Amino acid sequence: MPKTRSRWDAIGLATYGGLLGMLLAMMEQFCHAFCPASWSYTPEGDLLSHVLIEVVTFAAAGAALLTAIAAIRNWLIREI
Repeated sequence: MPKTRSRWDAIGLATYGGLLGMLLAMMEQFCHAFCPASWSYTPEGDLLSHVLIEVVTFAAAGAALLTAIAAIRNWLIREI
């Protein structure tokens, strides 16, 4: 008899995706600040708003990605 698979928690994975996205955005900003290859790059406008927009965008994208993965996986293992 096959084991029944449990559903993935989409909200928990969205939280982890948001944290992962924020980590990636902070790593990118760290590289922009300390890597010599990107010292010539300066964003237009206010630097703080540029950084915050990237962090929020990466967090939303990470949360959406892991939520979509959980939803697809839960849909594929649904009971017929």
